[in-house]
Amino acid sequence: MIFEGHEVAIVGTCTTIYGITSGVFGKGWVKSMIHRYPIVSMSIAWGSIAVLLPLTVVPIRRKLGYPTNQYDASHPDVVFPQP
Repeated sequence: MIFEGHEVAIVGTCTTIYGITSGVFGKGWVKSMIHRYPIVSMSIAWGSIAVLLPLTVVPIRRKLGYPTNQYDASHPDVVFPQP
């Protein structure tokens, strides 16, 4: 698996946000937020899944032989659609 700059940037941003939030709110903030604000927590969960989808779907599509040119046309293993 090849990690390019944008994948590293996404993962780095997510871990940095989690680290800063943990530093501000202290231990147990995730459990407390889920209990107090379930709608906000679910929105954050769906948003996190949406951010991580490009990191998982594109390599799976590439392995299955599906076209991936709309995601990463400059990648060496890109698959173009067949007519």
